[in-house]
Amino acid sequence: MERIEKALAKAREQRRAHTGAAPLPSGTHAISTALRLPTGEPMTRVVSVPDTTLRDHRVIAGLKQDLRADLFRMLRTQVMQRLAVRGSTTLGICSPNPGEGKTLTAANLAVSMALDANHTVLLVDLDLRQPSLADVFDLSVEAGMSDYLFDGAALSDCLVNPGIDRLVLLPAGRPLNNSSEALTSPQMVSLARELKARYPDRFVIYDLPPLLSCDDALVFLPQIDATLLVVREGSTHSGDVRRALELLDERKLIGTVLNHSSAANLRPYP
Repeated sequence: MERIEKALAKAREQRRAHTGAAPLPSGTHAISTALRLPTGEPMTRVVSVPDTTLRDHRVIAGLKQDLRADLFRMLRTQVMQRLAVRGSTTLGICSPNPGEGKTLTAANLAVSMALDANHTVLLVDLDLRQPSLADVFDLSVEAGMSDYLFDGAALSDCLVNPGIDRLVLLPAGRPLNNSSEALTSPQMVSLARELKARYPDRFVIYDLPPLLSCDDALVFLPQIDATLLVVREGSTHSGDVRRALELLDERKLIGTVLNHSSAANLRPYP
C-alpha cells in the first residue's frame, strides 16, 4: 500500500509538471483514470471529493476548524487502543435499526484513522441491500462488491480513493436481494481473509447492515475481529439495544457509540 501511495504522489507531481496544472480548488471533483505502477499493476482509482461536499454530507472528521472532528479523534484513539490490545485489524460497525448513524460513524471513523500516518484504512460497504457509503462520499460507483461477487469484476476496479491519503473505499455496488447468501459465499469469505492478511498495517472497517432488520450482519460476524455498536439518542429503544447486544458476541464487542448525543462536548480547546 505504501508503494502504491508513493507512486501515486509521484504521478501527481509529474502530471502537474508536464501540464503546468495547479492543485484543484475546493468545490471541484478531480477524477483520475486508473493509474498504473511501473510494472503495469493497476492502481486504485482516485476521485478527490472536495471539503465542501464532505461537510455537506457530514463527513467532518478530516476537516479543519470543525469542533466535531475532535470527537472522532477521541473515538479513533479508543478504538485503535482496544484493537491493539486484541491484536485485531478488522472492525464491524453496526446498529440495531436503520437510520441510527452507523454509516456516518463508519465513514468518519475511517477518515480519522486514516489521518494516522502509521496505518492505512479500507472502508467496505457490506450493507448490500441498501448501500449508502458511496452516497455519503458523493461517489458515482462504476463497480462494487456485488459486481465483484457476481459479475466477475476485478477487485482493483471496485476500489476508489476519495482524495484522502491512506484511505480506500470498497462500495457495495448495485443492491442485492440475496445479500445474506452473498455474504456467506466462498468468494466473500475468501475475500475477507485476503483483505485481513494482505497488509499488516491496514485496518479494515466494515459498514454492516442493521442487526435487527435481517441476518446479514450475523452471518458475516465470524469474519470480523471486533464490533462497534452505534445507537442514536432519542431514537433507539432500550429493548432494541438489549436485543442487539444479545446477538453480538460480547467477546468481540469493543464499545458502543451514542450518536446524536445532546451531551457532546463541543467547546474549543484551547
